[in-house]
Amino acid sequence: MIRLQRAMPRPSDRQLALGVAGLVAIVVIELVLPAGYVRAAIAAIGWLGYSLGALLRVSQALSAARRDERLSWIFLGAGCVSWLVSTGYRSMLLIADVPSSPPSVGDAAALLGAIFFILGFIAMLRGRRLATYTVLLDQAAVGIGLVAVIAFAVQDVFLVEMRDDPVATATVLLYTILYAAATGAAISAFFAAPLDTPRRAHVWLIAGVGLTAAAYLFSLPQYLHGTFTAGTLSDPMWMLGMLAISIGASSSLEDRQQLVVSQPSPLRPFARMALPGVVGVAVGILIVVSEDHRTEAIVLRASALLTVVLAARVGLAMYSNWRQGEVEGRRARQFEALYEVGLAAAGERSFDDLLKLVVEQATALTRTDGAMLALADDPDGKFVIRALNKGPMFRLRDSVGEPLAGLSLAALESRDLVVAEQYADHPQSTPQLHDLIRSAIAIPLVAHGEVIGTLAAYSTQPRRFASETRRLIRLYTAQAAIAIANARLLAETHRLARDDDLTGVMNRRSLMERLEAEIHSANRHGDILAVALCDVDGLKSVNDSAGHLAGNEVLIKVARVMRESVRAEDIVARFGGDEFVVMLPRTGQLPAQALVSRMSTRLREETYHWAGAEHSVPRVSFGIAWFPEDGRTADALLAAADERMYVDKSRGRAAVDRAADAD
Repeated sequence: MIRLQRAMPRPSDRQLALGVAGLVAIVVIELVLPAGYVRAAIAAIGWLGYSLGALLRVSQALSAARRDERLSWIFLGAGCVSWLVSTGYRSMLLIADVPSSPPSVGDAAALLGAIFFILGFIAMLRGRRLATYTVLLDQAAVGIGLVAVIAFAVQDVFLVEMRDDPVATATVLLYTILYAAATGAAISAFFAAPLDTPRRAHVWLIAGVGLTAAAYLFSLPQYLHGTFTAGTLSDPMWMLGMLAISIGASSSLEDRQQLVVSQPSPLRPFARMALPGVVGVAVGILIVVSEDHRTEAIVLRASALLTVVLAARVGLAMYSNWRQGEVEGRRARQFEALYEVGLAAAGERSFDDLLKLVVEQATALTRTDGAMLALADDPDGKFVIRALNKGPMFRLRDSVGEPLAGLSLAALESRDLVVAEQYADHPQSTPQLHDLIRSAIAIPLVAHGEVIGTLAAYSTQPRRFASETRRLIRLYTAQAAIAIANARLLAETHRLARDDDLTGVMNRRSLMERLEAEIHSANRHGDILAVALCDVDGLKSVNDSAGHLAGNEVLIKVARVMRESVRAEDIVARFGGDEFVVMLPRTGQLPAQALVSRMSTRLREETYHWAGAEHSVPRVSFGIAWFPEDGRTADALLAAADERMYVDKSRGRAAVDRAADAD
């Protein structure tokens, strides 16, 4: 036994070896024994044993199958049960030597088994409508072709038997037709299965029902004449058929346990048309050879009907190819959207451009008409709409900057995908949009376990968002959320490198870079430039008396007044300690002096809090220098502004001294 396990490591291989050995033993015993009770009993043991083995293995495959695979194994198990009932009934009649004419209980059970096998193979294609239609057309082609073949092959008795006992003859013919159709269904299921599905179980199942069909075809004359007996070639064929079905079930179990993945053959697309092609060629030959025979009319009618079926089969294949092309094109566009977001996450795209890209690609990915993105932007953590792609929805109001509302709130609350195929019926839909939006889908953006926003897509037409679309939007939002979080982190890193931590204005290093760039631009285009250097005169005394927290408050308020007083193109920077610089591109002497005067006035009104009271912000001294009059370099301009600032500081001290003397 150990040697057998080493030579045949797979249980299904050992099962095949033992099954073939048992079959050979039964056939030898049948050949040795004379016809009669004992031979019938030996044949019955073989039929029933192999049928029970097939039923046991199919039951095991059913218990281990995924939910979406169980229906097919249930039908295959029902087929084995029906075949077992038929075999048991036939065995009792043979052992008791009781004659029986069709249709009988055994006939009904055997034919029902064939129908269950057909349904089992069709169920393997559950959820794939085109593949199911293909199988049905293939079975119709096989059935029609077999009618013509059988009519021609047994024409000597066919017409006579059909005239004398049409019910019994039709019952006998149905054996071959239905089991051949089951074989065709198994072959079609083999070719229509997903590319990565292991094919070993399919091959054995094809062999199982195929051998059963061949056995019935071989026994057809005996059934027609009522002379069937044990010990013929049908016995090993039936037993081999059930053995093959049991090995197919075992192979399915092994492939599942070993996680086997199939490698599709490049000839697979052509092989899909093999079955209807073979049937068509066979019937075409039959038309030629049946000329002037008594069954010619039957063959011609069957051929005409077969032509219609095969034409429908070819049309379905063409439609399937076209649809596959459409699906592949859509998938290419969807993966392009995923690629673009991944590329943006690694690129130098601005934050606003990234958000715009996310909503545009979300629209393309979901094949909707528009999309909206909201982020937690507020200091309070409230979600605000940051990007909107209206697409063809021109009536949609531009709501960027407004608080989040509608279906996206449901996605926030559930932290999961929310689908509204009937948008107006959703309790959290926006009533004002019911006339515009028919279907919508919303999903939270989650990065590093935290909800950072939401993404919603809208359609002006009713939509059913398929499972593939839902899977892709989940994948897309996961990638987009990481891209947005990384872009925010990068922007914050840039801000920290550029700005002063305390005041939020530009730091000295960034100022010098901008000042050099502005001087270069002004020198090239003949523009003017003003630079104001500012110093908080009494900051040291505030730090000494009130502490550094109060001093920090003074610096923050001075920076805020300066930032609020300048234009968008102007630059405010902390130069160091208590000094600030205001850079004013394209600003002459009078406008610069007017701006400094306004800032001085506002600063005199500012206060800081200390010891339970408000105190006036210390005086701020200003010095202004102009390009090119006062210098053509950054250092020269700052030096000139520094000199004038100290002049202003001296005037301020003198004014304070005069006020003190007057008191």
